[in-house]
Amino acid sequence: MKALVLLVAVLGMAAAQRQLIRPEASACQNRVKHATTFRNGHYYFFSWEHGPTRSHERDWLDARNICRKHCQDLVSLETQDESQFVYNAMSAKNIKYIWTSGRKCNFDGCDRPDLQPPIVNGWFWSGSSARIPPTNDTFSGAWNGDWSPSGGGGQRQPDNREFAETRTDEACIAVLNNFYNDGIKWHDVACHHVKPWVCEDSDELLRFARFNFPQQNIP
Repeated sequence: MKALVLLVAVLGMAAAQRQLIRPEASACQNRVKHATTFRNGHYYFFSWEHGPTRSHERDWLDARNICRKHCQDLVSLETQDESQFVYNAMSAKNIKYIWTSGRKCNFDGCDRPDLQPPIVNGWFWSGSSARIPPTNDTFSGAWNGDWSPSGGGGQRQPDNREFAETRTDEACIAVLNNFYNDGIKWHDVACHHVKPWVCEDSDELLRFARFNFPQQNIP
């Protein structure tokens, strides 16, 4: 299932004529490590903590490719602990919003019955290929994410509000820091918007780089 979701994601990017890049050996070896979590052992990169990117904002795919160059990917908030770790970093510097690797399957190959409707069942973490629980899932005790109860239109997220206004699909997940007086929450956002970003180590890309560039001794 995970491999299939990842394949669909890659096909979708190719259809848009903007490609995901492969890691670079020296970039992986020298990737900046701002923090790590004790649970998954991944290193994290915060764009606002690094001199060359401190004032930079990128669209979703550009930010993702910057991460991938360094054997990382945009952050996948798969647990409450990891989410709180990222929220704390945002709060410490009053960061207004960031990109995550969250993506809606809304491109060619996403017509599988289990992904319908996409706004409910089509969300996944492109950085890890893990599915995000349905947005209408209210199962007690499960981690269903931190979707905002309100957005710019006062509707529970995701609401695909921009599509109604400009016909642009809100297909990427950003974390907004009390932007609508709702706390630090997830929002669906059109992927062309520019934001700071958080990268985390990608096990898949690190395996690729360590196998293909063994002379680099990539940590």
